[in-house]
Amino acid sequence: MKNTNDKQNLDESCHLNPSGSYQAHKKKIRDGLRRVEGQVRGINKMVEDERYCVDVLNQIAAARNALAGLAMLVLEDHTRGCVSKAIQSEESEEDSIEELMGVIRNLM
Repeated sequence: MKNTNDKQNLDESCHLNPSGSYQAHKKKIRDGLRRVEGQVRGINKMVEDERYCVDVLNQIAAARNALAGLAMLVLEDHTRGCVSKAIQSEESEEDSIEELMGVIRNLM
């Protein structure tokens, strides 16, 4: 870890200055999240109605896949934005890569 102040400066710049982050896809992400919310409500109703297990599992898989797609969109935007900026500025390159790898590990 280089310097804690460098990481804090980068984090603040990425959070306070949304350019280069997921802001370009914000509408698409929010629309997708609303669809997933609807899917989850539908799954809950299926369980309440005691629908066939395979149908419930298929809907759970569909919701999970939809969330994974949205996560990849945010991850790509984050990588092209905040991570790219950190590497170019060399302020906290190693910290940014480690953070990115942690996020990827959590998604897998």
